Amino acid sequence: MIYITHDIDWLNPLHPYSVIKTFTHGKKWIKPAQLFNRNLFIEGIEQLLQFNQNRNTKSIWLIGAHDKHTFYHKGLRYRFGNRAYNNTLSILKESQVVFGLHSVSSESISQQCDRLTNVIGKPIDYHRSHYLNFNPTSLYPQLKKSSIKTDFSTGLSRNIYLPKHTPPIEGISITPTILFDNVFFFQPPEKVFEQFKQTLHDAKAEQRDVAVLFHPENFIINPALWEYYEEVLRLVRES
Repeated sequence: MIYITHDIDWLNPLHPYSVIKTFTHGKKWIKPAQLFNRNLFIEGIEQLLQFNQNRNTKSIWLIGAHDKHTFYHKGLRYRFGNRAYNNTLSILKESQVVFGLHSVSSESISQQCDRLTNVIGKPIDYHRSHYLNFNPTSLYPQLKKSSIKTDFSTGLSRNIYLPKHTPPIEGISITPTILFDNVFFFQPPEKVFEQFKQTLHDAKAEQRDVAVLFHPENFIINPALWEYYEEVLRLVRES
């Protein structure tokens, strides 16, 4: 199986880190004028939901559920239960998406999973560590404790990569993410698609489950991603 996944990393354009990135990351982040649209990232989520619906694409949306501040280096840039978070949850639930947990390392996964489970009213089967920041020794026992069945935390954010096969660990499927949309910011699309097709071929030959990831905010930063995403979906369907 090839999973289509979306991580929700940002909900507030005026988060201090977003303001800093606007003036330090050039074309790899939003424009200064976009900072003042408080619904910018939520609108991006809605656009991606509609795009998927129009193409009959089922995807997994991974969202955080941490209850601490978000100013440390590898934190998510929103907090559980604030206005933007609740609005986003309402939009996703209305669209009847499949939810997953996008965890941070500052709290236990069981705490984060319990919060998300309580607000969506369903068990969580999928997980990815934010920034791929995890320790396997501690991660997998926590996932087992929370009854999470599939983990997408392995992979490389700036390269297309099929890691060595890892058998299920205590009933948890270790499903690598082989393509992150970040790669389109660093490599030409022709090269990306050539590598992606080969990696899909390798995954199929090895009978491996894999995942691809597109962040809703990246479509705002680089509108060309809509075309690239559509091509990825086409290749996935062919595979």
